[in-house]
Amino acid sequence: MRFGLAVFLSILVCSHALAQLPTFEPPRAWKLADGKTVNASVLSYDGKTLALKLPNGQRWETTVDQVSPEDVTYLTEWVERQPIVMPAVVGVDPNTMKVEVVSEDERNGLYVYRTAHFEFESEGKFTTSLLRDVGRNFEATYELLKALPWGIQPEPAQGEYFRAKLFRTKERYREAGGPENSGGVYMSGKALFMVPFSSIGLKVVGQSYAKDDNYDTKTLVHELTHEMMHHWLDLLPPWVVEGTAEYTAVLPLSLGKFRLSAAKNGLKDYLDYLKRKTMDGIPEPYPLAELFNVTPQQWHVILVGNPRISGRLYFTSYLLVYYFMELEDKGDRKLFVKYFREVGAMRKQMDTFLKDFEEFKKLPGVEVNADGSFRYPSNLTPPKVPEPFTSNEAMVAYQKQMLQILLNGRTEAELMEEIRSAYKRLGVKL
Repeated sequence: MRFGLAVFLSILVCSHALAQLPTFEPPRAWKLADGKTVNASVLSYDGKTLALKLPNGQRWETTVDQVSPEDVTYLTEWVERQPIVMPAVVGVDPNTMKVEVVSEDERNGLYVYRTAHFEFESEGKFTTSLLRDVGRNFEATYELLKALPWGIQPEPAQGEYFRAKLFRTKERYREAGGPENSGGVYMSGKALFMVPFSSIGLKVVGQSYAKDDNYDTKTLVHELTHEMMHHWLDLLPPWVVEGTAEYTAVLPLSLGKFRLSAAKNGLKDYLDYLKRKTMDGIPEPYPLAELFNVTPQQWHVILVGNPRISGRLYFTSYLLVYYFMELEDKGDRKLFVKYFREVGAMRKQMDTFLKDFEEFKKLPGVEVNADGSFRYPSNLTPPKVPEPFTSNEAMVAYQKQMLQILLNGRTEAELMEEIRSAYKRLGVKL
């Protein structure tokens, strides 16, 4: 789950994972920021960095802000023309991945560890084996989010590292702000992922903590997915936020590698878990017309006050994301990728606004108060806030507009019927 939303805001993949394999297109003229022109073909583009193939066959990389607006338009269209092919396996190389011990304060019970992209605090000392496993699962989730065709480029909301805190007990977790009936939480206002040891499955071995028989990475991956998608959360409705996190959490994960090609195995394990471990077994899907209108605030209230209903919300959100990713139109993923590309375009508009607003505040005569309000001379015009971010109502309207991409002319009832039929072909009765 997420908490505290703001209106503003192989194949072994070890670094820049590509979620799609580019098709060759003829060379074209690229206009660079320094006035030069380069003839080249696109090899790859991740939204920020593009790799070009020069006429002599050499590879050349630059950033999107170094090319012309016409080139950016071409890149956007180029991405849309590429086939959506996910890698079979994505993760980290356990032989090269490192976990650093930053500090171990036994007296105060605070242990700080660091990987390439994460810094996490623990209230207990981890054994070497546990530390290595947790660290590679953190980094594997980072690589997974880059590899999925959603256009996510994970960046910490604050500072140099993604932050996490692990608590010895649920009581300590709740004292720190963890919601009731939750096994973990990403608090976007603090840019912090929190989880109690019990949600992972840890036990005391001597003076340290190690994996017990119930060790499970699903909660870690779920909340880390929220953290990786921090800059997207305000633009996505709760069912997309939670459904994508459930989708990643259920993917088979072993030794720092996700097997995306075995997503169906993850679905089966998920359903088997519901049959064996929950009171109601596989729940009845939540009505889509209602699910699509649940706000973040309503979702949180349901989570805290009605675990049975919240279970249906999470389950149905997962069913939807799995359907759009694996089942619709033989798993071509086009609608879901189109949805994320449209949302990503709005995300870029907001990023541009924030950058322009920072420059506006530096202009002579502009006064910024401690509360964030500002005054400016009448001869100046501040940059315009993108419409969805102007109010909660505008954001809800925007999310409903984006939903039409996924409905694709269908009613909620028609979509649910198609979902039931698709799962039925897998032997799953909903």
